[in-house]
Parts: sequence; structure tokens; C-alpha cells
Amino acid sequence: MPTKTAARINTPPARPPLDTETASAALDPFASIFMGVLQSNDPLIIERGLNGSQAHELYRDLRRDGKVFAGLQKRKLAVVSRPWTVEPVSDDAAGNADAAVVSDILKGFAFDQLCNDLMDALLVGWQPAEIIWTLAPVAGARERVVPRRVVKRAHRRFVYLQEAGQPAALRLLTREHMQQGIALPERKFIVHRVNAEDDNPYGTGLGLQLYWPVYFKRKGVLAWTKFLDRFGLPIPWGKYPTSATPREKGTLFDALRAVSNDGMIMTPEGTMIELLESKLSGSGTPHQAHVEFMDDWIMEVILGQSPRGGSGGALAAAANERQDVRLELSQADSDLLSETLNATLVKWICELNGLAPCTVYRKVEAEEDTKATSESDLNVTQMGFQMTEEAVRAKYGEGWEKSANPPSAGANPANSFHTNLTIPASGSSNFAEAPHAHASTDQVALDDALDKMLADDALQQQMEQVLAPVFEQLQKENDPQAMLGWLAERFPDLPEDALQERLSQVLFAAAVWGRLHGKA
Repeated sequence: MPTKTAARINTPPARPPLDTETASAALDPFASIFMGVLQSNDPLIIERGLNGSQAHELYRDLRRDGKVFAGLQKRKLAVVSRPWTVEPVSDDAAGNADAAVVSDILKGFAFDQLCNDLMDALLVGWQPAEIIWTLAPVAGARERVVPRRVVKRAHRRFVYLQEAGQPAALRLLTREHMQQGIALPERKFIVHRVNAEDDNPYGTGLGLQLYWPVYFKRKGVLAWTKFLDRFGLPIPWGKYPTSATPREKGTLFDALRAVSNDGMIMTPEGTMIELLESKLSGSGTPHQAHVEFMDDWIMEVILGQSPRGGSGGALAAAANERQDVRLELSQADSDLLSETLNATLVKWICELNGLAPCTVYRKVEAEEDTKATSESDLNVTQMGFQMTEEAVRAKYGEGWEKSANPPSAGANPANSFHTNLTIPASGSSNFAEAPHAHASTDQVALDDALDKMLADDALQQQMEQVLAPVFEQLQKENDPQAMLGWLAERFPDLPEDALQERLSQVLFAAAVWGRLHGKA
């Protein structure tokens, strides 16, 4: 007979409340709710006395700034430019077939344009869009319920209504219902939101962080323009005698205005005017530094891009870091957008057409370095392995087939420049020459020029002094890879491509010196 302690341990816990919200915004004593209409908790919107639907009007103006527009375009197009894929939740034959149907449906309208429109939520915090459904055949099959188009709608036309114990509901404002709006049909509107603090449906966009740098930048540009207007062009200065009559002063004024409409100065003779100039020195101006600082602030908010500066290795490291951060931002933007689409549009398509649940996603990753990949594949091949044709096409794309004349086993195409060049043994001074019968016209001309140089003893001595260390190293290292290592130590700042080119030059120069030295 089990003990009471064991019975208590085996008793399942009581279920928590299902499908209810205990701490909803409707019960928040600090929230401003009038007639059930929720307000945004964006502090800048609250300071301006606006509601959530009017936030778009405040932040929309930020797009007029070139830096803001360019940064947002980079964020949005970095996602939209990536290919998207539809996969079934259940990986079986029926699920894969339904996923292909959903993919065809998404291809039937401007799906990428929809993604681009929904990502406007990055700036404002939320973005509504309306689905216009229709009946249409898909891939030659029966008619299905599909989106004909999806239209981005203005924020000012919507509000969120909050009832106790229920999630906030999107409502459409009309002329007859300007306060609470009217209820919307189900499976009709998509809303993408970002950074929803305390589950506020209006979200919090980048406009909150971008408003002040754009504001200060505009003030700085205005002051800079006034500075250039005042000091960039000469100002006409007219002097009139102290006994001048008003008519004479008017004549002088008309003459000055004929010279310049932007500004002029009129003073009696003997009057002194001085300008107090700044003691700052340098090619830039405080206005330019101010505007550039604000631009750096804007780009760091949008792209996570660190301020400008640095050089050499620091600059290259900063560029790599920015690239990594941008890839992470793009993948995060894509994942959040996919969650919204999978919970709304894709889910509704599957439900309305009796299809298995599917998901759509985009994979954002850096472009593969095909040169490094091919070099790795070459090293693996030299170890005795061989790639299949399918593997080659999967990695390098279609259009590849096996060559009719494959290279010999162990051959290294990367070192083809060393094929006809033999490094001399110790004590020898001649390089083996390729057969003259197989030489090209350019090679014959080069040989003739070398033969004419053989009689120049001074030139031969100079070449011996310059190339003696290289020739000594070539005698020690009869391997191009070892020579690459030696060159890398001598030239640590050169990239790999430049080192390989330098090795080719060294081998050629050594071959020329060997011929001259051997025939002298």
C-alpha cells in the first residue's frame, strides 16, 4: 500500500488558467486607456501627445533624411534579396506536396513586395497590411483560396481595442466610428510588429532612437548653410558721407542691391566693422564635424555600424565586424518576419485550402568563398579522394561535367607555373630549359633577347648580387609551398594572391639568372 508521501508525489499539479491574460494592459493602472482604446508606450509619442496610430506621422518624416533612408533600405533589401523556401511541418510525402502548393501560391503574387512593406515596422514599430483573397487555379489544379494581392495600409486608420481578459483587437476607424473603430473580418489583416514592450501592440521602432540625431543634424546643416552663405561669398559694403541726404543713401542702397540680393552693409564714412572669427584651425569646420557625428549615430542605430575611423589592420577588422553584425541583423529581421507570416498568411492559406501546416523562411548567410573552397577540395583530392559529379554541381552550380582529358594523378594545377622549371642541385648553375621546339613566339623572342645580354659582364654581376639569396633559398626548398612560406616571412603584409604572384616572379627571375650565369 503506497504511503501518503508517495501519493502526493504522483499527483499531477493543478492546471494553470488556460487562454487567459491576468496582467493584460486593460488592468494596468499606469496605462492610458480611454473607452478601451490602447495607447502606445513609446516615450516620444507620449511626450508629443500622440496616440499609437499617429506615430507613423512623426516617424515618417525621418525617411526624408538620406542616411536614414539608405540605412533602412540596406536592412530591408538585405532580407528581401535572399531566396525564400516553404517547408512542411511534417516531413512526409503529403506534407512535401502541400508545401509545393503553398510555394506556388506565394509565387502567384508580389510576396517579396509584401515582405518589403511589412519591414517598415522597423522604423515605426508596427505595420498593418490587408489581404485581398480570390479564387484561382494553382499549378493546373482545382481553384483554391489565394491572395490576389496584399496592400500596405496607413497606420492612422487603425487603433487597438483592449477588453479585460482578451488580447488587443485591431479596429478600423471610419467616419462614423472615429474613436473605437469597427471590427475586422478574420484572416484579413496582417500586422508585423517589433520590440513590443509589455506586449504593447504598437511596438517600438527605431524612430525612437533616430529622432534626435536627425533633429540635431538638420539644425547643424541649417547652421552650416547660413555659415557658408555669410562667409562663403563677399558682402558688398557701401560707405556714405555723414552729410549724405536720404536720397543719396537710397541711391547707394539701390546700387548695393543691384550687386547682391543676399546681403549688404551700409555705414557712414569712418565707421569700423570687425568680425570676431573663430580660432579653430583645420580643413573641416565645427558644422561638418557635427553633421558627420550625427550621421555616424544614425548608421550605428540602424546597422550596428561603429563610427568611422581607423586605418590599416584596424580598418579591415572593423569592416569584417560590420559585415558579421549586418548578417546577424538580417537573419534576425528575417526570422521575426517569418514568424509573423507563418502565424498569419501561411497559416491561413493552409487552413482555407485544407493543406498540411507549412512554414516559410529565408536563410541569410555570407557568400561562400569559391576560391578557398576549391583549394580545399583540391587538397582533399590530392589525398586520394574524388568528388562525384552530383557533389560538384551541388557546390559549384549546374553546367559541370567530367573532362575528357582529366589531369594526371597527383598533379597540382595551382603550381602549374613550376611544371617546366627544375630547381638545380647544389653546385649546379643551370636551370633545365623547356624544349625550344615547343616554345611560343614570345618565348623565342625572349630567348633571343637573353642571348644578346650574355656579353654584358656588369649586368651579370649585378644580377648575381641581387638574386644570390633567392637562388640559395631555391636550392634549399625544391617546393613552391615551402617557398611561399619563406616569402610570407619576408613579406608578412602581402595577401596570399600577391605572395603567389611574387613566387612566380622569383622563379622566373631565378631561371633567367641561371641561364645568364651558366652561359657566361
